Amino acid sequence: MSTYSGKSVTLPRPIEDIYAKVSDLAQYQPLIEQLPEEQRAKMQGVEFDGECVKMNAPSIGQLVFRITECTAPSHVGFSAEGSPVPLKLSLDLESASADSTSLTPKIDIEIPAMLRPFIGGKIQEAADKFGEVFTSLFH
Repeated sequence: MSTYSGKSVTLPRPIEDIYAKVSDLAQYQPLIEQLPEEQRAKMQGVEFDGECVKMNAPSIGQLVFRITECTAPSHVGFSAEGSPVPLKLSLDLESASADSTSLTPKIDIEIPAMLRPFIGGKIQEAADKFGEVFTSLFH
């Protein structure tokens, strides 16, 4: 497995609040349903429940990220189901202060060594974007 660590981001909430938000995915489905129709159309095929997020991935089909690791309040790990290669996403949380949390996203993926130079940069970009998503959700 190759590990790609995204840029750490600091979120303006206590670690317990962030952990509660990332370890219970059921709370995100109502948010999608409240979006305007145009934005909801862009999220077509994305579905949340308590322990997983399901999405339609081009040329792969349905991809499911299921919570498989929880260590309160510092770590949440997701494993991909339906992925053509073994893939894990994880969020490592660290208290930066009483009112802020540092979040570091990681992607663990099993890709052949000969392909790493060709797709490693894209996977690193995805890891960095993963952190940006949480920055936009919690600011």
